[in-house]
Amino acid sequence: MFYPVLPGVAPITDEFPGFKDYLPWGPFFGVFVKKGTPDAAVDTLVNAFNKGAQHPEFVELMENRGFIIMNASGKEAEDFLSSYRSVSSWVVHEAGFSKHSPEEYGIPKP
Repeated sequence: MFYPVLPGVAPITDEFPGFKDYLPWGPFFGVFVKKGTPDAAVDTLVNAFNKGAQHPEFVELMENRGFIIMNASGKEAEDFLSSYRSVSSWVVHEAGFSKHSPEEYGIPKP
């Protein structure tokens, strides 16, 4: 897969296939609400976010910056965040930069 903003640049996984275990990873943007927020309020926010994420100007902006629009919510978003936390925590720990193992906090190894 090539990205329009990086023409001719192959994905890092072409050279280092093991990186696939850590992807997707990188900065992300999201809208979060407190657990227990009424379903009607959550639905309103999800619908508004979906509409905005599909707006042509927003799509163009994200594509020009090399971002991939995930537009995830509910279980899909929870699964992404769980994986992100696991990968990030264990990479930092295995690099020797953490005082405690992620395992101490119940964070599974990816």
